[in-house]
This record gives sequence, structure tokens and C-alpha cells, in this order.
Amino acid sequence: MYSKTLLTTLFLFSFFFISAQNKVLVFTKTNGFTHPSIGAGVTMITNLGNANGLWTTDETNNANDFNANNLAQYSAVIWCNTSGNNLLNASQRQAFEDFIADGGGFLGIHAATDTYRDRSWSFYNELVGGIVQSGPNHTSNNFNADMTVANSHPAVDFLGTTWNKSEEYYYWKNNGGQLFNGNIDLLVVESTGSNDYDEERPISWYKEYGGGRSFYTALGHNSSDYTNDTNFIKHVEEGIKYVIGNTLSVGRPDQEIPFHIAPNPVSDVFRFTTSDVVKTKSLRIYDINGQLVYKNEIPSSVVSTDINIENLSNGLYIGSITSGKQQSNFKLVKKN
Repeated sequence: MYSKTLLTTLFLFSFFFISAQNKVLVFTKTNGFTHPSIGAGVTMITNLGNANGLWTTDETNNANDFNANNLAQYSAVIWCNTSGNNLLNASQRQAFEDFIADGGGFLGIHAATDTYRDRSWSFYNELVGGIVQSGPNHTSNNFNADMTVANSHPAVDFLGTTWNKSEEYYYWKNNGGQLFNGNIDLLVVESTGSNDYDEERPISWYKEYGGGRSFYTALGHNSSDYTNDTNFIKHVEEGIKYVIGNTLSVGRPDQEIPFHIAPNPVSDVFRFTTSDVVKTKSLRIYDINGQLVYKNEIPSSVVSTDINIENLSNGLYIGSITSGKQQSNFKLVKKN
């Protein structure tokens, strides 16, 4: 049984996540090169959210939307092929920093690292995790190369060990380019030429930063990526799930078992999904007073199942998933 003190602490800590659940803001402002693929990116993100029921999508290129009251409704902000400097003024930058500090998520796509390249906003540079170099910035477009999967994460686990893709691959080494500490690399592209900056280098990564979660992929230059490339679409979808906090795991970092709860908040039924088919999972749900109100054993052979909680009253609950000796907790909101 959970103590009232623990549940109260979890409630206070999780308030932001509850209030902003299931809504993302796609930021598309540019003050440099404007990618023709931006519109396709917004459409893809919107369609993914509608298809899986995990989020609704708003899009803006208006910096005035970066204020505390407006950002409070979102669980993540996605910088989709933004570019250039001075996109936000000082108060808008502070509002976004506060959003991340309060647990908000950030996802950057492609030219998001070609944003604030002049280091006028060091917080953003470290949040996104890289600054693309200049002269040249990247390989020729549609340069074909193999990427190696560097670490396990739902955004790459479905790829196997390598992914061959034609892309405009960024450089990070010279002329203002930089990679920041703390990035957990997911994809590493092979050497793309004979220059020193063509060396093997990371292309996608994630991390926790400043109180929130960050995910970045340098892929996504072409409009066709967002409409026809199923690997890229899945890659970004799982990145969004990560930054909005709906992708959870059980176990040590080297033995993580990912699982997914959606939708959250939930009306009557939510779906539990996992990639693990080895161990039986035990699901428990506790009310705010620490009383056990739901329990279920999910067989190892089941990767997806509906959980019916229509008999529970509206409110905040704490869920617990146990797999073997490993346990992970999550926050669940029931509302009609």
C-alpha cells in the first residue's frame, strides 16, 4: 500500500503533466532557410496523434504563443524545421525555459539544430543537443548511407541494427558546429566522405534536460520523409511519445522493458502495450488514499490489451507495473 505522503508528493510533482496531457504544439517559425517539408511535418504529427489517440496538435509560427499561460496546456513543444536566430524575445525564451523546468517535453526535427546557431541562447543549444556546422552544413541531399542503432529506445528498436536512408546528413565538427554533453545517441551515420567532418557521427539522440525530456533527430529534410518513409514516421512517433512522458519502462537501463499507456487521461478504457513477450506483467492501480482499486495479471504472450476502469471514480490514480523483480510507477487520470 502507498502512503498518503508519497501519493501527495506524486500528485504535486505530476500536476503539470496532468494539465498538459495529450496536446502538443508544433513550432514552425524560420529566420533562415525555410524547408518546404514543414507543412508535411505538421500534417504527419497531427495525423499520428489522431490515429493513436495520444495527443492533439496545434501549429504556430507566432512567437507570442510562447507565454506561460499558453504553454501550460501542452505536454510537449516540437520545433519542426525551425531555423535561424532571434525567433523568440527574452520573455518568450524564459517562458519556454520555465516550461521545460516544469517537466515539459521538447522534440527537435532536422533544422532545429540550425536554430540559434550563433549561441545567443545557450539553453536552447544544450536542450536540442547540437549545433550544425557551417560551410558546409551537410552532405548533398539524398546522400545514401547506413546508420547504426547505438542504443535501445522505442524510437529505434524496430529498426534492427542498421537503417539505410537517403538524407541530407548534418555535420557537427567545424565552423561553429558542436555536440553537447548528456546526449544519449540513438542513430550514428557511417562516414560520408573523406573530409574530417565526414567522420562517423550521431544523427539522433535523447536525454533528460533541465527538468524535462528532449529528443532530436537530424533526419527529415524531404517532404517524402513525412508521407512515405514508414521508418522515419515511426521514429518520430516514438520520439513524441517519449517527450510527452507516455513511454515508460520497467527494469534497469540495460534491461528495460518498455510499455505504453494510452490514452491518459482516460474515460473508461485505456490500452496497455509492451514489446516484451518474456515475462508476465502485474498491473496494480491505487487511489489517492493508497487503496488498491484494480489489479490484473498480463500474460507474457500479450503485447497489447484493453484495461477497463469504468467502475472507478474520476480522479488521480497511481499505477504500478511489476515484471519479475522490477517495478515502475505511472500517474493515471480518470475523467469523463
